[in-house]
Amino acid sequence: MKKYIVPLSICISLAMLLIIGFDLAKSFKYNTKEKPVVYMIVKSSKPSEGFEFWEIVKMGADVAATELDVDVIFTGPEDETQVEEQIRLIRDAIKQKPTAIVLAATDYKKLREVGQEVISNKITLITIDSQVDVDTDHSFIGTDNIGASKTIAKELAGMIDNKGRVAVMSYVYGTSTSIEREAGFREVLKEYPDIDVIEETWYSNGSIDIAYEKTKEILKKYPDTKAIFGANEICIVGIGRAIEEFGLKDEVVVVGFDSNEEIVSRIESGIIDKIVVQKPFNMGYQGIKEAIKIANREKKPEIIDTGAVLIDKSNLYTPENQKLLFSFENK
Repeated sequence: MKKYIVPLSICISLAMLLIIGFDLAKSFKYNTKEKPVVYMIVKSSKPSEGFEFWEIVKMGADVAATELDVDVIFTGPEDETQVEEQIRLIRDAIKQKPTAIVLAATDYKKLREVGQEVISNKITLITIDSQVDVDTDHSFIGTDNIGASKTIAKELAGMIDNKGRVAVMSYVYGTSTSIEREAGFREVLKEYPDIDVIEETWYSNGSIDIAYEKTKEILKKYPDTKAIFGANEICIVGIGRAIEEFGLKDEVVVVGFDSNEEIVSRIESGIIDKIVVQKPFNMGYQGIKEAIKIANREKKPEIIDTGAVLIDKSNLYTPENQKLLFSFENK
């Protein structure tokens, strides 16, 4: 039988081609590896007059996305009352099989089923700002709402000499933050026998105009009202406008949560007395960071308090608080 001998040069060439091909395959695989995708689904993704909170959350998320080289898809219903729309958006996100879903839940109970669907599909779930009622441990990043509302309630009590009628305005019924803020506020004021907190709670339903009209309703129904608590930015803006219109800045104390330029202006003019300022930029930033860490199993889930600051006219102009109050312009 005749033997065929392959020249050494051909053997070397074939070996080199195999090596180069293997290296190219590895390089191609590395270079085409998809970036992690994180859906951030908040309560309202549509910019609205006088409500900057979710825009600042997005800014924080965008910074984290750039640092970590992550694709962040920021979405949400048009306003905080659209619970079913948020559920639909979450289910749409699940179909895309992202690395994680960072959720600010519009309703603590109603989002339970879809929250469990996120977990059962082995997608990392992180909540920011507002919790959801799911069985599995997950990281929550936001304000200690009960603690902060207790603090502002104690401040309010002193401002009205521990006596008088107090009204409560919240935003959307059923969201965990509104439940916690109202609960903490009412719990503290029960300790003051001469303070009468009206049993009824008024809701703005995410509308400044409704908050404004509800405030006028409160003042007409209870003309002896000494103070009004507004549970978020929209509530406080609407309350402030009504108090100014009625000329009651020296008769009615106004306290609550969140800030924007209009609220700051009304603190300067004495219409709004004291606010709890949250840190929405931190919620967005840490939400994305936490999602990637948990997805990569670098840590265990935990509750992260992003902090809050009590601000009134006396500390409005400190450098630290100016940065916090005008984070939308500064970031």
